[in-house]
Amino acid sequence: MRCQRTTSTIGSLVALVVLVASCSSSGSNGSGSDKSGSNSSGSNATTTVAPVTTTPLARARTYSEPGPYTVGYTSTRLADGRQVVVWYPTTKQATRGHTREQIDIAGLLSPELQAKIPADDRVLYPADAYLDAKPRPATGGYPVVVFSHGFAGFPEQSVTLTTHLASWGYVVAAPDHVERSLDGLLGTAAKGVAKSTDPEVLSATLDFVEAQSAKSGTLLHGTVDGDKAAVAGHSAGASAAYRAAGSDPRFKAWISYSVGLGSGADGDQTAPPEAPDKPGLVMLATKDGIIPPAESKAVYAGMHPPKYLVSVIGAGHLVFSDLCLIGAGKGGIVNIAKTLKLPIPESLLKLGSDGCGAAYPPNDEAFPAIDSASVSFLRWVFDADAVPDALTTRALAPLGTPVTVEHE
Repeated sequence: MRCQRTTSTIGSLVALVVLVASCSSSGSNGSGSDKSGSNSSGSNATTTVAPVTTTPLARARTYSEPGPYTVGYTSTRLADGRQVVVWYPTTKQATRGHTREQIDIAGLLSPELQAKIPADDRVLYPADAYLDAKPRPATGGYPVVVFSHGFAGFPEQSVTLTTHLASWGYVVAAPDHVERSLDGLLGTAAKGVAKSTDPEVLSATLDFVEAQSAKSGTLLHGTVDGDKAAVAGHSAGASAAYRAAGSDPRFKAWISYSVGLGSGADGDQTAPPEAPDKPGLVMLATKDGIIPPAESKAVYAGMHPPKYLVSVIGAGHLVFSDLCLIGAGKGGIVNIAKTLKLPIPESLLKLGSDGCGAAYPPNDEAFPAIDSASVSFLRWVFDADAVPDALTTRALAPLGTPVTVEHE
């Protein structure tokens, strides 16, 4: 999510967080030139790669349904002390006796603010993953996706997406950008953590999971194939993913959900760098009131082929997260804020509600297309699929909320 950092906004953010908490519930690039960006045979060429036969998963026309793996997760910390949440493939048998993941937004608050929330109103948002379940072994490890949350977000903000990727055979690691996260802005997560740029945090996260995978005796031992790494993010995190893909050659591809590179888009006032010379996927919501669709289209126009643009028709900014679903049973954040007459500025209410409510299609109806497009792109990049045949308008449009796909 995008917002200017002012003292009054952060103060209002505290009230919004209290409101939400109390009222809410695979390395090679195939044949070379086809996936390398500027070496493509032409900006309008159809991307093709040599067929491969090493994929352990059955082919599917789309990837909207959960994949063949059950999902485990763990919450740990990078070397600098910031939290990182990691989802990974496991087995159903390995999850027995392990706690199912539940997102507790109130846990982002200080103890003083948490004390003001009635116990009956502290609702947990369930996710389909199990704490510290033993990962399923994989020869050579799984591809890894580093995910960057939005402004005033948190690592689990897009948990439906991150668990879906893990179910299809990816290790997904999401760090807490304390410089702009909910708990960082509130001061509950930033204490003692040195400030870093978004690309530095994302690269450090990749360092971390690679090191954990290489170290015997760790939960993540043997899970990560560092030669197959991608970076993704939403809103401010979408810009972060773009920048990290351009600065860290280990990231072989990138996905940006609602991306804008204008001043203030991610707290970075510097001019955007040259587009990453590697495969990229941009997704936008056509009724996004936070990052206008034109900004995402401008990013797409400046990208190197091979590139994809997925437009989710009629959706708003938060369609790429689970935020609209949290508290939906009580009318959503805006309705509750107005009922309680909380002094929250309209700009922040918009940030927390853009894409929620009757003016937009239900977000969970768009999840199948978003999830399927993401998996299809990654499977093509990492050679599990010879061509991304699920990443087309024809394949994705019937899955729920209509979408369109452009490709060069």
